[in-house]
Amino acid sequence: MPVRRGHVAPQNTFLGTIIRKFEGQNKKFIIANARVQNCAIIYCNDGFCEMTGFSRPDVMQKPCTCDFLHGPETKRHDIAQIAQALLGSEERKVEVTYYHKNDLLFQK
Repeated sequence: MPVRRGHVAPQNTFLGTIIRKFEGQNKKFIIANARVQNCAIIYCNDGFCEMTGFSRPDVMQKPCTCDFLHGPETKRHDIAQIAQALLGSEERKVEVTYYHKNDLLFQK
């Protein structure tokens, strides 16, 4: 039986290729499904879990806007820009303040 490695989507060789490529580069990332409401997270790597303090089951199926990482210093304008870029399928660079599970501030 194949190992699922935290996927909540059907096996996909394209996703597998992306995951293998970035896992070896010490990257922290999520992959989301743009075809479902809220662009649900279908994969997060260990680096993302370590950085945020959330476990993989805590992150899976959450919106890719990472609302669970918002805190008092997260600006609504930044959140709106991210949501707008996702809806329009466009590239946009936004610096947003996110929070660790234990309320520690970090920026990404």
